[in-house]
Amino acid sequence: MSELKKPWPTTEEEEKYWQDLSVEFMDSPDESYLNTGSWGVLHRSVFAALVKGLEELEGNPTQNRSQLVERMNLARRDLAAFLNAQSEDLAFTTNVTISMNQVIHGLDWQAGDEILASDQEYGAIDNALHHAETRYGVVVRRAPVSIPPAGPDEIVDSFRRALNKKTRLLFVSHVTSPSGLIVPIKELAALAHEHGAMIAVDGAHAPGQIPLDLTDYNCDFYGGNCHKWLCAPKGTGFLHVQPAVQGKLHHLAVSHGYDKDGPTRNHQGLLDIKGQPFMWQLTSIGTRELSCFGAVAEAVALQNEIGKQKIAARGRQLAAYLRQKMADTGWVDPLYSPHPELSNSLSTFCLKGFGEANPSQALYERYKITTPIWGEAEPGYTQRVSTHIYNHFADIDRMVEALAEIREG
Repeated sequence: MSELKKPWPTTEEEEKYWQDLSVEFMDSPDESYLNTGSWGVLHRSVFAALVKGLEELEGNPTQNRSQLVERMNLARRDLAAFLNAQSEDLAFTTNVTISMNQVIHGLDWQAGDEILASDQEYGAIDNALHHAETRYGVVVRRAPVSIPPAGPDEIVDSFRRALNKKTRLLFVSHVTSPSGLIVPIKELAALAHEHGAMIAVDGAHAPGQIPLDLTDYNCDFYGGNCHKWLCAPKGTGFLHVQPAVQGKLHHLAVSHGYDKDGPTRNHQGLLDIKGQPFMWQLTSIGTRELSCFGAVAEAVALQNEIGKQKIAARGRQLAAYLRQKMADTGWVDPLYSPHPELSNSLSTFCLKGFGEANPSQALYERYKITTPIWGEAEPGYTQRVSTHIYNHFADIDRMVEALAEIREG
């Protein structure tokens, strides 16, 4: 198995670049924010775009709303290009949980149909899957994923063994929430289609952390968050659906994006509702705040300016440093995968020897360091650390030293 390289120390010039960039993000300078996996931090340019939209709207909420709709549509165009997708196939949603509910509860099911998911899915999505079982009589089965797996093939093989003739939907996270594992979704999409099933991907942690190519993946349904690693305003996400399966979806919330006569086909043969792309109207739910969606364009522009590959490389660099520092303590077991294709900016650890008190509260109250820690003292607390473009080697040093002090009492 390949091991991640140790690409540090870096040059002074490189660190100055990241330092100059980080000061334009809005996290408190006296804190270490290592929880992008929950929420990202806004760059000042994104915040300014958000505030501008809010101010414009309040100048005349009736007359000025059309400006925000236009800005949202332009942001959708930019986001689609960022994802290598068509904007007509992309709907803005509040978050990926809404996107995945649109798939799970927007499809027609027959009792006995099966959904095959991994055993590493996010808690909210597990709830949505359970609700589908109780409401529609579908069977949710699980493909076990080792933590960590030996390589991508092991994950694909686990799903291959679990697929059967009743499997209608394969469901999987692109980057798993509890372990930061990058799942080979292109290979899983091919596997699903070979068996006549569709595939839905929860991409909550992928946009802005790793480069994406939705056209190449060929997934039927792909939902993502913009408010995590893309560092767009909170409450911004998307759902991408391949044109061939859009007609299989029903509205979850029926509002003005609904046509009593049903969708029609435009001159390109694509589904429309009231003259607009099907996906745009599918998630039309009445009055909502639109400035946050318009500001996604600024978040995309910033990432394009820095470069997707450069962002991913920085995440790997900081994560590799973090993992070595934690390994050197002697009281940490790694839960992340060391395989270079399966891991990037999310790192998870089992913390041993901390007694009965979860160290998360002390870590923030005494040291102003934010990182989620959960579980029990035995066999050990689980910690998830996010290293993003506004983080630095000093944040990692500070966190490891703080944990050592807390552990020593």
